[in-house]
Amino acid sequence: MTGISRRDFLKVATCLPVVVAARKLSGASQRGPDADLPNIIVLVFDAWSAAHLPLYGYARQTMPNLEQFAERAVVFHRHYSVGTFTVPGTATLLTGLHPWSHRALALGGEIASEHRDHHIFSLLGPSCNTLGFAQNEYADLVLSQAAGYLDAYLPSDSFSLQHNLLYTLPIFQNDLGAAHATFENDIFQRGLEADASLFVGPLRRLLRWRSTRALDAEYRMTYPRGLPVTLDQFRLEDVVEGAIRILGSLPRPSLAYLHFYPPHGFYRPKGKFSRSFMDGLEPPLKPVHALSTENPGSDAETSQRLRYDQYMASWDAELGRLFEYLRTSGLLDTSYVFITSDHGEMFERGVIGHYTPLIYDPLVRVPLIVSRPGRTDRIDVRVPTSNVDLLPTIASLTGIESPSWAEGRLLPEFGGTPDPNRSIYIVDAKTNTAAAKLTRVSLSLTKNDYRLTYYQYPELDYARFELYQLPDDPDELHDLYSEVSPVGSRLKDELLQTLRDVNREVER
Repeated sequence: MTGISRRDFLKVATCLPVVVAARKLSGASQRGPDADLPNIIVLVFDAWSAAHLPLYGYARQTMPNLEQFAERAVVFHRHYSVGTFTVPGTATLLTGLHPWSHRALALGGEIASEHRDHHIFSLLGPSCNTLGFAQNEYADLVLSQAAGYLDAYLPSDSFSLQHNLLYTLPIFQNDLGAAHATFENDIFQRGLEADASLFVGPLRRLLRWRSTRALDAEYRMTYPRGLPVTLDQFRLEDVVEGAIRILGSLPRPSLAYLHFYPPHGFYRPKGKFSRSFMDGLEPPLKPVHALSTENPGSDAETSQRLRYDQYMASWDAELGRLFEYLRTSGLLDTSYVFITSDHGEMFERGVIGHYTPLIYDPLVRVPLIVSRPGRTDRIDVRVPTSNVDLLPTIASLTGIESPSWAEGRLLPEFGGTPDPNRSIYIVDAKTNTAAAKLTRVSLSLTKNDYRLTYYQYPELDYARFELYQLPDDPDELHDLYSEVSPVGSRLKDELLQTLRDVNREVER
């Protein structure tokens, strides 16, 4: 493993459609790879909620292979994403910045120009080989902004059975965001309006429909509810095999960021698991929230929860081979492996999925499991942590001081001091203009045992606080907020001061 050179690494990477295989290295910081440094492997599972894992107390055994992997790792029990969907969550994982700083707030949003070069690849690039892959198209758009710092950048359809992402062709590599917007929002128009092209769009959909039907028929025995799909159809087993090939080609040291689409919907489990968990599990019934745009009904919420759990079990069954490879290849002895998510998933309050202004635990509490070389037992960390913490922690593990622009802390057990009184912020501002003050926003402060969330949507004439005591009310059913509540008042003052500070920075 250690004998593979950077040139060999790039040769292996070219077995897949690599868009970029060159990076910017700056001046005196060009140290070159240091073989004594560990590998850093970051595995992101999209839309993955801690609330659905037995590792965190869930009743269904959705991911036994992950649980076995965690027995030799550090498990974080109160780890939060700073965002509620892919774009802000991914941007924070890469930059170590809150959404109010990186400003990638909406679908297709970009990191602010002043932070465009502030990310984990620019930080570690001078001393590590770097590789990036994001199967989610919106995560890929964020990742593409760091492409100039990657030794190998794999397009999002690398493991797809179809390849319809025209904007990933090499000709568009310098303008991936603009090409994506042009193809998907104008020429092919995935919304309700007419296509810009009266011929190309309908023809593309017809060909895609025929291809989708043919592939679903071909793999019906394995995937009876249809193949998993991003923009293109794929098989879980192909994604895992691709990940094993990538990790097997890593020279040491490497930083590999692999962002997988599962268990993001649509939830399409393999046939083996399509009848799993017929246990009659009925989570507490929760009222439909005033900000929910739809009300699918409790039966639909329960049904989709079941499908999500079955899909997660299907994904875990394939991941078992990846975890075994990490162990038998020796990578666990030379690498730090971070397993986490960009956000969670909800099946309650009138929401199925995650594209919502609401902020509740199933949507924002995500897994974080970190394996370190030589770890033979499990450590559980129960103080609050945030995904802004990954970048400074990874930097520290490779001997780099946390940069001045990073807003996170070192994780406990990796150089950080546990802080049970820490303030953890979560932001959803997808309808807010990226460069403007946050006036249409959901802002949450989790501190001690409480979570205060402020919903401010002037166009809906809606401004409200909600307060929950998480240990005593883990389902967040009893809103304790009151103007005269000492806890609510204290958290409200802190939250509103933070919002004023953030907006003051925008005005400068």
